[in-house]
Amino acid sequence: MILTRLLSATSNRTKNDRLFPEEVNIIYDSKCNVCKMEIDFLAKRDAKKINIGAPKLKMTDLEADDYNPENPENGGITYEKGLGAIHAVTADGTVIKGVPVFALAYEQVQLGWLFKVTTWPVAKQVVEMLYNIFAKFRTNLTRGASIDTLVKEYEAKKSLQQEIDDDNCDSCKAKES
Repeated sequence: MILTRLLSATSNRTKNDRLFPEEVNIIYDSKCNVCKMEIDFLAKRDAKKINIGAPKLKMTDLEADDYNPENPENGGITYEKGLGAIHAVTADGTVIKGVPVFALAYEQVQLGWLFKVTTWPVAKQVVEMLYNIFAKFRTNLTRGASIDTLVKEYEAKKSLQQEIDDDNCDSCKAKES
């Protein structure tokens, strides 16, 4: 019911108020094979079977070189937050985290019935607890490193890239002189 209200509120907005044409932008980790498999399934079902020509799901990879948490389409989801749990941003800018992301995504590809059980009070608590445990240890299981380690590596990579970009820019300026 919450998902239906969320989507109807989004669909009542004009195209000018939307952050993107799709209904939902899922922020995911492409270096996680489990995540990638899920996203590939949803993307294929969305674009090739259900919403042909007008997909409702947008997929944004945290690992993309051009990923920018400051882009409103990404809802301020930092690399660290994105590794900690799956997130999504609706076309109106609402940020969703965890199990409700799957429920919303599956609803977009006409498989929402699979997640109806997650709306039942006891089942909801159990499913969310299990997801939170999985999310906490997901990177250790799927990528062989903790979230903290991956964040440190990511920040070091970004810092090095910034230094390279700065050096290239300085070199360009020196050549122009």
